[in-house]
Amino acid sequence: MKDEVKMSGFKDLYQFFMTAKARKCSFYISFGDAADQTLADYRLQEVVYKPAKMKKPSSNDVTLVLEPLSQPDFKAIIETKSELRVEFFHEGRVHYFDVEVGFVNASDLGLGFSAKLPEQVSMKQRRDLLRLPATRDEQINMTIGGQKVDVIDVSGGGASVLMPQANIYDVEVGKAIKHIELNVDGFSAKASGEVRHLRAHSNGLNLVVGLRFIFFGLNDEDDLLHLVKRKSASLSRKEAMIA
Repeated sequence: MKDEVKMSGFKDLYQFFMTAKARKCSFYISFGDAADQTLADYRLQEVVYKPAKMKKPSSNDVTLVLEPLSQPDFKAIIETKSELRVEFFHEGRVHYFDVEVGFVNASDLGLGFSAKLPEQVSMKQRRDLLRLPATRDEQINMTIGGQKVDVIDVSGGGASVLMPQANIYDVEVGKAIKHIELNVDGFSAKASGEVRHLRAHSNGLNLVVGLRFIFFGLNDEDDLLHLVKRKSASLSRKEAMIA
């Protein structure tokens, strides 16, 4: 599925990033290679607009300054002229933009950086409309930080899982959970996930946590979506035969 260009043009982009700064939106950047990646979260610290005289406003007139939100548990390397993909959640969907690093600055929490206003913001296609029940499927399992969690259902874009009630202070709506490994039949992928909803389970021992995935592999989302569709179709045929 082809991603959609959600925003372009100087005025719309500038206004959007000013709003994102005011709302303290979280931004995510993946580091590492396809075999071993992890996520760092950032916040937009400044949106600096320095218009050029006698010229039409352009992306080069605006500098975005991003600072780390938390101390990462790995060493993130960011260098001038590095090209980065920055992802974030907006209106319930995964959006992203690509930038080239301008300058790099060190802070107590790690490396921050600046970049010019991107040319566009794209939105990933929705992949969570079809949800596959996972409670009784032994071929669907997930770990978070190496600890197994019970999966309620899974889609091409996320999952609902059970986590111990003791984790309530570590889980927050809108924030990322890192070090997720998902296995569905022969499909295996590493990801991080944004917490989209959170509630107590009726048993009083667990939390029901809804996640939106940020995958590291280029085709992981589409591969998982196709697998969910295939397994759902197979379940529908079995149910029809039983009926």
